[in-house]
Amino acid sequence: MLQDHELEKLAVESRQRLIQEFAETHADLRERSRRIPTNEAQRLAENLACPFQIATLAYIIDMDGILSAREAANLLSAELERLASVGEEVPNLPGNVMEFALAEGRWIEYIYGKFTREMESKVRQLSNLEGFLEDESPAVEKAVALIWSRSKVAETFVSPLVEAWLNEHKKSTSEDMLMVFGSAITKWKKSTLKGKLSQLQRRSQAFFRKLSMILSSDTSESATVDLSTKRLNELVEALGKSLHEMTPKAAAHLLVHIAPRITGRGDKSAYVAMGAASTRGNKAEPDLSSPFDFLERDVLLAKRRPEKDRKQFLIDRIGRVIRFLKHQGRTVSEGVELALKELEDRFNLEDVPMEDLIDKYKAEITGVSVDRQEEVGVKQILDYIIIYAYGEVLA
Repeated sequence: MLQDHELEKLAVESRQRLIQEFAETHADLRERSRRIPTNEAQRLAENLACPFQIATLAYIIDMDGILSAREAANLLSAELERLASVGEEVPNLPGNVMEFALAEGRWIEYIYGKFTREMESKVRQLSNLEGFLEDESPAVEKAVALIWSRSKVAETFVSPLVEAWLNEHKKSTSEDMLMVFGSAITKWKKSTLKGKLSQLQRRSQAFFRKLSMILSSDTSESATVDLSTKRLNELVEALGKSLHEMTPKAAAHLLVHIAPRITGRGDKSAYVAMGAASTRGNKAEPDLSSPFDFLERDVLLAKRRPEKDRKQFLIDRIGRVIRFLKHQGRTVSEGVELALKELEDRFNLEDVPMEDLIDKYKAEITGVSVDRQEEVGVKQILDYIIIYAYGEVLA
């Protein structure tokens, strides 16, 4: 069992790692933003009705597979609006907006990328420990182990990040932070999360009270049990504060509580839990390391969507792959050819007139202006998926 001073030591180390990692990410985003094609960022800005600088960062976030460009632009714009609402409006000058976009883009990349992945892994481990609560007579020792395991996740992993976010976001509150982190963790819309937060807050208190009841059955006069009980009582009281006034530590515990628990096989990923799986190589899910791993997954996921939503879902995902390949130095034609061949191999497609298709698609791409080539390439891959992967007729 970790003592309070040991938890604080781990939290300090976590803060130091964050500072270094965020500095490196900020420098990386700045350098990459300079290499984004101006015409593509401008076209995205027009499509999303947002500043050029916001579109530039949204383009990078989309290309990294973190969020779609529209989702990223919405998050960046939401923070701009929050700052304006508290009297900290970002001056409408290109340099100021770019500095804001770089700083906030770094947070979006981290929260929706590394943080949510690590949170899923840590919560999966907690879920295994929480299983004992279903026992008829839950063991005190298991309750103590769970209390300190949850405290380690909340106070050495989540809390340092929460504190850094609050420090960097001017005039922000714990409620603002919970909306940002909670939406990323749960995948809920902010309106949905806002409606559920108070109930989740009460449930987290009830959870800690249940653990306290288990500890009360101990008759050994253990100092460890006494310390654990004291910690639980403090958490219940802290979680009783309004969301606006909640301490970072209590908010971190609330985030751990609301994080979805993965049920079923222990090594199942969130992607498989969504209902799609690849059996390539007799594995349960794709490796998800290359853009085509993600495209393979998305083709499977799209099949389960309503037909009216499927097309736009695929257009967004295919566009992300094309932009990634362009960033690596490939032309749109080369990206389309590579995508067709990858899909043919991954889905074991038969009777595909590959050479004829590639020649036809290349001619179509070279026959339009440069600023329309990506749009044409995306449609070609979409048609290919509908005809050959889904075996459907084009509408």
